[in-house]
Amino acid sequence: MNERERLRRRLGADVKVGLARMWARARQIVTTDPSGSDDDDRIVDEAAERELARHAGEMKAGMAKVAQLLAYTSAGAPRELASLWDGVPAVPAVAIARVVEEELGAPPQRLFERWDPEPIAAASLGQVHAARGKDGVEYAVKVQYPGIAEALAGDLASDNFARRLAGGELGKELSSEAIETLRAAILGETDYLAEARALERFASAWAGDPVVRAPAVNPALSSKRVLTMARAPGRALAALPHDDPALAAAVGAAIVRVAWGTPLQHGFFNADPNPGNYLVERADDGHVHVWFLDFGCTVELTADAAAADRQLWHGVLDEDAFAGAEKFRMALAKSGLLRRTDTLASTAHRAWERAVAAPFASAEPFRWDRDHHAELAETTRRVLAQGGMQMPPSLLLLWRARLGTSAVLSMLSPRAPFRRVLRDVVGTGRAALR
Repeated sequence: MNERERLRRRLGADVKVGLARMWARARQIVTTDPSGSDDDDRIVDEAAERELARHAGEMKAGMAKVAQLLAYTSAGAPRELASLWDGVPAVPAVAIARVVEEELGAPPQRLFERWDPEPIAAASLGQVHAARGKDGVEYAVKVQYPGIAEALAGDLASDNFARRLAGGELGKELSSEAIETLRAAILGETDYLAEARALERFASAWAGDPVVRAPAVNPALSSKRVLTMARAPGRALAALPHDDPALAAAVGAAIVRVAWGTPLQHGFFNADPNPGNYLVERADDGHVHVWFLDFGCTVELTADAAAADRQLWHGVLDEDAFAGAEKFRMALAKSGLLRRTDTLASTAHRAWERAVAAPFASAEPFRWDRDHHAELAETTRRVLAQGGMQMPPSLLLLWRARLGTSAVLSMLSPRAPFRRVLRDVVGTGRAALR
């Protein structure tokens, strides 16, 4: 599919998504109270999301990324969207084998002792195949779809399309510089060598942790479009039992430790916390291990941004509520998040501050459920729309990652002592982090 044809099909898909929303709304008007309700809006959104899923799986690249983002940030998203986390329609085995041969110099059947031509997962930019190496190691081999880098670049050439990949709460108010930052980070996902380095860096940062795990990379069998990793054990988040609160709490605490601790202690972070990027293993000794898998969209956090962000969370953790609020707001100004001080006392701003602080406000366990995520997403949308807050380029991807992490956590609904988890990774503000 050439660039012009892809653009035509993407615009056509957008039109069909819009028509699905329009017809769903029209059916409501003639069959229900025209004033509408939240349930009515949800029906309209689901009709559009199902239409999006139909096209995203076929077109992949940016279209699939938009669908994946909606699948875990949109309350009650239809199963058609959720299947796109790792169930995009696969590319034929012969095309994947050709990519491996072009990148590594031989077809996969010669490079590996065993190669499964059927993928175990397929996502927006590539699919994953199980293999056994000649060293006896079981591998998960991620292979990029042919031509997908060019397709993604074409999708992201549109600023409006790029805004959609920031997330609904963040995309509307972005500056051109922030859009360019987002575009560069997402295009970086097509460089699997960069992802391998990020994965190794993450593994080194969390080495020795009793819960956090990352698969080892085989550099000899990796390249710009092929990434060979030891196959991680465990179950996907969506497959975890719903009646095991201790498991949900352990997994939720690990995800928060990584989401806050990696940028603030190690200076980088994964800006795309897709639910398909985690596996949960219960080891023979009963301990829980959480495997973190995808580091394609890895971003550096500057020292200045980290310092201001750390001060913000020190404000949340301060035992003196008044002093903590002042520290929090000073950090907003220092980081560039605060656009106008006259909105600090507004209802929208105070609601956003409460939503941000809620999981960490008490020593008692907090339940990070869908209601809390919905409140965080909505208050973020309102405070940005009000104009008192903004997303500077240096922090856009960090807050995008946090909103995504919140959505992932809400799927688990863990009840855990998140204040203690946050204090463990950012300290109390009385001493600098080592």
